[in-house]
Amino acid sequence: MTRSTAANYPIDREELLRIRQIKLLTSDRDYVFFALQIDYPGKLNPTIEVSVFCERWDLDDGDFYKALGELRKKGIVASIANSLNLQFQPS
Repeated sequence: MTRSTAANYPIDREELLRIRQIKLLTSDRDYVFFALQIDYPGKLNPTIEVSVFCERWDLDDGDFYKALGELRKKGIVASIANSLNLQFQPS
């Protein structure tokens, strides 16, 4: 039996911004999830400067916090501290 070789499709900041701009990704929750994965790969509890993150990803602060709340409801984000030290659930 042969193993198929899976091609990787890396998504960087520019690609994620493009995908959002052409409206292939319309959910702020999903957008924030991928943006966090790009900015903090492999980190389970990153400290985030909200204004810098939102400016970098062209997000309103309110949309960012709403997306985090939705990620928490889905069990992706374990807790949101006052200083935004996020803790992700390990997969």
